[in-house]
Amino acid sequence: MLVRPLKHPVDLPELIALLDRCELHDERPSLSEHKFASLTAERLSGDGFVAEDDGNLAGYVHFLESKRPRTYELEVAVDPPYRGRMEEPLLRAALEHVRDRGGERLVAWVYQVGGEQSLERLGFSLEKTLHQMRIPLPAPEPANVGLDLRGFTAGDEEAMLYVNNRAFEGHLEAGNWGLRDLRDRQAYDWYDPDGIRMLWSGDDLAAFCWTKQHPGHLGEIYLIAVDPDMRGRGFGRTAALEGLRHLHLHGSTEGMLYVDGANDPAWQLYQRIGFARHHSDLAFGLQL
Repeated sequence: MLVRPLKHPVDLPELIALLDRCELHDERPSLSEHKFASLTAERLSGDGFVAEDDGNLAGYVHFLESKRPRTYELEVAVDPPYRGRMEEPLLRAALEHVRDRGGERLVAWVYQVGGEQSLERLGFSLEKTLHQMRIPLPAPEPANVGLDLRGFTAGDEEAMLYVNNRAFEGHLEAGNWGLRDLRDRQAYDWYDPDGIRMLWSGDDLAAFCWTKQHPGHLGEIYLIAVDPDMRGRGFGRTAALEGLRHLHLHGSTEGMLYVDGANDPAWQLYQRIGFARHHSDLAFGLQL
């Protein structure tokens, strides 16, 4: 077995084939959306190592610097026949590389059962649980709470960023967005402006629900935010139900979203709507 740096874009076709095999086996992607998108961009974001066996690419670790200083996030994808053998060599290569770059902390995401074992052997400990919840569609219709409901249109950017950054203040991934962060996500091939359901109270944006239509029957609440000044009025529930209504209208028979395991109010709200836990993703941390 050989572990070496990723040669981008030379390794890209074989790497995408590896990720496709993993997704077919696991019934979910091995890399988060923004990490996978960086692989096909003209300029690779982050760094990666591949593991080869007899010249065949059998594993990959991708890591990049997060918004938290000197902290790196990593994700590992290993071809199913090689699992249990490739993870630790890939992780050790990533650890050494991050140390050499002055990194002080690593956060590793685990998306399949058993993926945590090599992390625990290397000293990582569980720090965060992210639950995926699902609901059969159609869901109940959104209540009439006196709001104007419509899709995103040009000119809504400032209001959307204002509400988003107030709702996710202090949140590393979803908070402190600028126009570039919004544009990057609008560049995804699945983006549909009408899929961002905007809830207006007069000239003020009260909440929004950004939806994502997956291939097949599954639709996702990609991002949902309520202006903190307008909480307690049922707008979060209305936004979620409006997003689910839109997804069902466009062919989804099942809805899904992610909720932080520590966010009990959101967990309770989604359960009341009819969501149930489908599976959980785990984040493990290591101080270097």
